Amino acid sequence: MTPKNPDWESFKKESFAPYIPDEVFQYRSDEIEKIIAWKKEHPLSMPMEVEIGSNYGRFLLGLARGRREMNFLGIELKAALVSRFVRRIEREGDTNCKCIHADARLAIPVLFEPNTLDAIYVLFPDPWWKKRHARRRLLDDAFFNMAHVFLKTGGMVVVKTDVRPYYETVCEALSLDKRFETIPNDDIPNADKWDLTNREQHCIENGVPYDTLAVRKV
Repeated sequence: MTPKNPDWESFKKESFAPYIPDEVFQYRSDEIEKIIAWKKEHPLSMPMEVEIGSNYGRFLLGLARGRREMNFLGIELKAALVSRFVRRIEREGDTNCKCIHADARLAIPVLFEPNTLDAIYVLFPDPWWKKRHARRRLLDDAFFNMAHVFLKTGGMVVVKTDVRPYYETVCEALSLDKRFETIPNDDIPNADKWDLTNREQHCIENGVPYDTLAVRKV
């Protein structure tokens, strides 16, 4: 198969190259170019917290309103959701919140330097129910390797899901990973003040149980 971009090897000279496999450069370099272009148009300020799968931005905008000293970035795969989120940001004039249409596995290495993020939120990710689609799940070993690289020491990952088997799989994997330590739910900073995501609101209204997992980079 011919690579989409014949000049893909030029990316191997960039600072993010060690964190993205060669086969991704070969066949998804067009996506990487778009992320680079977005970064030039939307300079990012630190400190920074990231939400992966930001939907309409309800949760992240709530954080941004209450913590003006922090910057926030939503990373969302669905273009229609990004458009709605961006319109909400523009209406509110929230200069400490942005959203990008991208795959987080590419966006985080391209947009950020290692050891710089304060938090990564993954709230109600797609569980990819079918066995043949399980490889598409976000929360795997590769994700937590990436999180460990780009989080500051003490930076946290917060996961919420209403799919108990997914939650149990992640907990089991992290129990063996000494690079992270579990944060009791009652000790997650300011969690009692967070705005609910649309899915969390649905779970509460319909009595659907869900789980929260928070870990800190050691």
